[in-house]
Amino acid sequence: MSWFVPSRWSCFLLRPHFTPVPDADGTRTAGAPIRLRVSAACGVCFSGLAAEGGLAPDDSRTQGDPESWLRLAIRDPCSRETPALTTPGSITASRVLVRGLFLRLLGAVFLAAFLSLLAQATLLFGRHGLLPAQDLLRAPRGFLDAPTLFWLDASDGTLRAAGIAGAVLSFGLILDLAPRYCLALLWALYLSFVTVGQDFLAFQWDNLLLETALCALFVTPGGLRARRAPPPHPLAVFLMLWLVFRIHVESGAAKLLLGDPTWRDLTAMASYYETAPLPTWVGWYAHQMPLWAHRACGVFVYATELGLPLLIWSRRRLRAIAFAGMVAMQVAILATANYGFFNYLSVAVALWVLDDGHFGRAAVPHEPPRRSFVVPLAVPVLVALSVIEFLPFLHLPAGLDRRVLPVRRAVAPFRSVNSYHLFAHMTLVRREAVIEGSADGATWLPYEFRYKPGDPVRPPPFVAPHQPRVDFQLWFLLLGPRSGARYFDTLLRRLLTVPEVVAPLFARDPFPDTPPRFVRVAVYRYRFTDVATSRATGAWWQRELEGYSRALDAESVRR
Repeated sequence: MSWFVPSRWSCFLLRPHFTPVPDADGTRTAGAPIRLRVSAACGVCFSGLAAEGGLAPDDSRTQGDPESWLRLAIRDPCSRETPALTTPGSITASRVLVRGLFLRLLGAVFLAAFLSLLAQATLLFGRHGLLPAQDLLRAPRGFLDAPTLFWLDASDGTLRAAGIAGAVLSFGLILDLAPRYCLALLWALYLSFVTVGQDFLAFQWDNLLLETALCALFVTPGGLRARRAPPPHPLAVFLMLWLVFRIHVESGAAKLLLGDPTWRDLTAMASYYETAPLPTWVGWYAHQMPLWAHRACGVFVYATELGLPLLIWSRRRLRAIAFAGMVAMQVAILATANYGFFNYLSVAVALWVLDDGHFGRAAVPHEPPRRSFVVPLAVPVLVALSVIEFLPFLHLPAGLDRRVLPVRRAVAPFRSVNSYHLFAHMTLVRREAVIEGSADGATWLPYEFRYKPGDPVRPPPFVAPHQPRVDFQLWFLLLGPRSGARYFDTLLRRLLTVPEVVAPLFARDPFPDTPPRFVRVAVYRYRFTDVATSRATGAWWQRELEGYSRALDAESVRR
């Protein structure tokens, strides 16, 4: 056999794939031989080559051996003695432990999502809810336009049963019981809720949960228990890394491509904490930082979304840096505002940047990845669809956009291949709608929502991973035309006719005995107080009245 001694850079580019060879007793030691296969894409083929693992650079056994450096360069990646920068590439490294952690975290995220929905489902889209699912499903449409299991039945009992089933299946995924079947059913159930959820489940993290579940099906082992399952297919690992890459890079690119001036001059973070949909009290403290600190936060956002994702395709040490930066940004978001399960899901997906070696885990003997005809076919299709989804942000010629529009329309109802543009536009002014009721048209009492800003002296709470969908959606009410806010008209109607249906939304009911005769909406401009004002008054917010809507009675809101 002819031999070839590569340089350090050629070894880096070849990115070898290592297959540990177990000892006779089935175990694998750090110094045992390993077989080497090099990607054929590099144009180099090695066959029958064995390398001695665990050699020190000055080992006497390497003297006079022309292949000694090659053996050192391709040492067993699972050996603790292997330098971090010569370990396998991001796709070929072992991820059995990472997969287990990811699936358990994903199960916990699904559990939080379904428990949150279970607490709100009938209020949101039950028979007397704000956007009844039964009304949506009466419209003539096919399953492919509205993919939901609630075509069979959308009663309040079925909605609650589906929420309970989702929680049970989430526990199954956490406990590693038939994980692939649990995940497939979780995807179908959550898609069913998203389809009938309308405005309340139209957020990017709802899409991200569905796409994560779909991609994760290709890395999730089948069978009832997966303790000895083979490692995930390298193409499936690539799909998960591609998802991590897109979440960050697309969000960063959208900030630049959509032309928001506050992201251009790095002042976006000076407004972010105050105008977040559901801020926390930590966000109040972050808002007090000087402008230079807010600009530094903007630089960190760009670095995390546009710089660090490039490292996920590199070696182990650089991938650890990328993971740390991504987690740091999610922790900062989680500390200052409430976005439901989004931050927890983002951290779970980012786990795929790591491999088992980051946890100090030696290789455990497993079967090699099973041959699959599904993964090599599905992964390129999903990657191509994800690229098509992002094309509108690139301002391409109208002709090209029209060609891909039918594809985008076909996949859109399933919400499982998406583009991500988180915080691409920064809201600079916070306006809040405060509902007031009156029994006589003269004395007006406010309805205090549980979570959204209201009373200026009430501190902004921590709510996540629960997402109070109505409180969150009300943030958008005054950002655009009222014509699309059907749920808000229904809310006013319920307050005047059947207030007990919407009573869970409020911290207290100002009309506990009889419904009010009239309701109106007061619009306030909200700002965080400064430190001096907060110390003097104890208030977290200061607000200025901008106006009232006309008073409405039960007859007028029916029209």
